[in-house]
Amino acid sequence: MRRGVFIVGVLMVHALLAGCSPGYVLRAAYEQGKILSARRPIDQVILDSQTSSEDREKLGLVLGARSFAEKNGLTPGDSFTTYAEVSRDPLAWVVVAARRDSFSLHTWWFPIVGRVPYKGFFDKEDAQEELDALVRQGYEGSMRGTEAFSTLGWFNDPVLSTTLKNNPARIANTVIHESVHSTVWIPGNVAFNESLANFVGSVGGISFFNEQANACVKASRECANEKARLEAALREEQVHYEVSRVVDRLYESLEKLYADPSLTSEEKIARRGVVFSEVVRPFRERYPNASILKEVNNADIIQLKLYMTKLPLFGRLYAQEHQNLPRFIDKIREVQRQVEVDAAKDPFVVLEDIVGDAP
Repeated sequence: MRRGVFIVGVLMVHALLAGCSPGYVLRAAYEQGKILSARRPIDQVILDSQTSSEDREKLGLVLGARSFAEKNGLTPGDSFTTYAEVSRDPLAWVVVAARRDSFSLHTWWFPIVGRVPYKGFFDKEDAQEELDALVRQGYEGSMRGTEAFSTLGWFNDPVLSTTLKNNPARIANTVIHESVHSTVWIPGNVAFNESLANFVGSVGGISFFNEQANACVKASRECANEKARLEAALREEQVHYEVSRVVDRLYESLEKLYADPSLTSEEKIARRGVVFSEVVRPFRERYPNASILKEVNNADIIQLKLYMTKLPLFGRLYAQEHQNLPRFIDKIREVQRQVEVDAAKDPFVVLEDIVGDAP
C-alpha cells in the first residue's frame, strides 16, 4: 500500500481556506488559489496533443466515475470536470496526534467542517514543526502525505496530477469518495463522514467497473482491461475489510487496556506493545510489505479507525436497499436531517435505528 492511500486513497485537507492563525489562512488561501487558477477543462486536456495516451485514458475514467456518481445519488457539482497540474508530490502533509496511554486525539476546529482530528500543511517543515510541538506536549503523532483535497462543494475541485498517478481503481474510488463529501457532510462527525465516503468509494467503484465490464461484453469487444479493473477494485475491497477487522480488534483490545484503572500510565504504555503484536502479527505475515500497522502508535490506529468505523453497518443498509446506491444515499440523507435537527444525536446511532427498522 503506497503512502497516503492506505485506506481511502487520501487524507482530506478539508479546511484549506480557514485555520487557527492569520499566517495559516493566508498560506492556505494562496496555495489553494494556485491550484484553482491552474485548472483546465478535462475535455480540453484530453484533446491536447501534449497529453499522454495514459493520461487521456485516466482522465476519461475520471469523467466516467464522476458521471456514475451523479447518476447514483451523489452531487459532485462541477468538481472533477477540470484538471490541475501540481508541482509537488505529495500535495500536502497531514498531522494527527494522540496520547500514548489512551485514544485521546488532539483536535483542531475549522469553520464549516467543525472539529477535526487532523490538520494539513503545504510544507513538510511546517507539518514537522506542528508535530514536534505536539510531541513536546505528550502526544505521539503521525504525519502522512496526501495527494488530493475536498472543499466540500464550495469550489470546483479539480482532479490533480498527483491523483492521476494512481491505478484506475484508486482513481475511480477517489472521485466517488470525494463526491460523497460534497453530498453529505455532518459537522463535527469526522468518523461518520469519512467511513461513509470510504464505504461508498469502495462499493461505488466496484459497481462502476462492473457496469463498464458488462457494457464491454455486451458490445462484443475485447474486455481484458475492463475485467482487470473490476478485479483490482474487488481485491482492494477485500484487503480493505481485512484491515478493518484488524483495526476493530486492535482498537477494542487497546481501549480496554487504556481504560483499566488499576494500571499506571507507564504500565499501559509498556503492555500495549504485547497487545499490538498479538493482534497485528497475522496481518503482517499475510501482507509483509504493507506500509501500515508496523508499530504501535495511537495516532495511526485511531486515524485508521476514523476511516473504518462500523463499515458493516453501512454494508447492512446497502444490502437492505438491494445494493441500490441512490436509495442508500437517501437513507444517509435522512441521518443527516435528523442530526441537523438535533446536533446531540450520534449519526451512527441514527443509522442503527434506520437499519434496525428496515425489513
